[in-house]
Amino acid sequence: MININLKHSLTLGSILALSSPASVFATNGMFLIAPGTKSRGMGGVSIAMTHDTLSSAINPATMAHTGNRFDMGGDIFAPTAKASLGTEGVDRITVESKPDHVTIADGVYIMPNLGASWNDGDISYGFTMVGVGGGGSRYEPNLYNNITGGDPDLKLGVSLLVMQINPTIAMKLDENNSVGATLIIGMQVFKSYGLDEFVAFTPSQTPDYLSNQGADIAYGAGIRLGWLGEFMNDDLTLGAAYSSQTYMTKFDKYKELFAEQGQFNTPGNIGIGMAYKVKDDLTIAVDINYIMYEDVAAVSNLGPNVTGNVFQVDKATNGLGEDDGLGFGWTNQTVYKLGAMYDYNDTWTLRGGWNYGKSPINEQREIIFNIAAPATVQHHLTMGATYKYNTDIELSFSYVHAFEFKQNGPTYIGSTGEIGMSQDSVGATFSMNF
Repeated sequence: MININLKHSLTLGSILALSSPASVFATNGMFLIAPGTKSRGMGGVSIAMTHDTLSSAINPATMAHTGNRFDMGGDIFAPTAKASLGTEGVDRITVESKPDHVTIADGVYIMPNLGASWNDGDISYGFTMVGVGGGGSRYEPNLYNNITGGDPDLKLGVSLLVMQINPTIAMKLDENNSVGATLIIGMQVFKSYGLDEFVAFTPSQTPDYLSNQGADIAYGAGIRLGWLGEFMNDDLTLGAAYSSQTYMTKFDKYKELFAEQGQFNTPGNIGIGMAYKVKDDLTIAVDINYIMYEDVAAVSNLGPNVTGNVFQVDKATNGLGEDDGLGFGWTNQTVYKLGAMYDYNDTWTLRGGWNYGKSPINEQREIIFNIAAPATVQHHLTMGATYKYNTDIELSFSYVHAFEFKQNGPTYIGSTGEIGMSQDSVGATFSMNF
């Protein structure tokens, strides 16, 4: 009966994960703080913590310790984003970003996740299907056009959804050390509209590969490697993980928007983690994660100059879609995660955490393009709990609040601009050992 139910659950989870229409407002730059309800309840720590199968989407070595297990859940996001553009007292306009996709309520999005693992002696294998991140915005009226004299009723926005399927294998090398490897299978869905203000920056001088072309899908692959070690009678756990870029096919419909003719690889990252059991019922964990945005031209290439010639060199070199074309100007980001887990009794486990990543946006010159992708939040406070129904079935919950953070600075359109965001999200996961 359990095997039959598991097959049904896998089928349902696969449909949910791949057909989700939500556009997620990611929180550490373009990424979620972590996949999985347990991890998110602890500030995103997961490199040295085997929470569940979803932890292997960060460190594949953790799958060596999950056994025969199935996890399915998701997070509900309620972001608030605003942008301002123009000279104060002259033509300044402030607009709140509105939902653009199918939502469960006004401005509320859902992102599902799924994982399963099987154990065969020292070898474990399985997979996860998770939302990695992305971003989205919709402004009405169009901030750019309101300043430049274009049609302000033409809505402005972008949408990026990043999903990954992660077949994983892990192995216990000895009593203390485990390693794991994942083949990352990536999918991205993107669309933009209302970017006609930037037609002059394109090679074709048209919006045909820039804006209002509907959804485009890219596919790709990468690798993820991880190590997990247990020491001091298993009171201390250390971990390390590396994810390469996910090398994606190009967005052909938007080859004159993104640098390198529509190339938008998912950035890679590297991280280390430590978990220490202070007492039998209390564990403290820390992760440090370094996200390498600067390896992806579409993300890291500089945007328009604030004054004078908008291009660093000239249009032939820095025009939209060129190899050195205009981008969002993001820098690499270091994320710090701190979490605590307390086993209150045999039924309840409580969690709390904090997460911080400095915004990758340079507000002194990069506001104008990032109005469309205002990934500004820095500090996150998290909490969560797990209810164990019995030894095989449990239900976990989490809550994450990303505190409002604003960035403002000079722009070549309207002289100054400001972007800001805050977020709330609630997650739940059903888990079963089989």
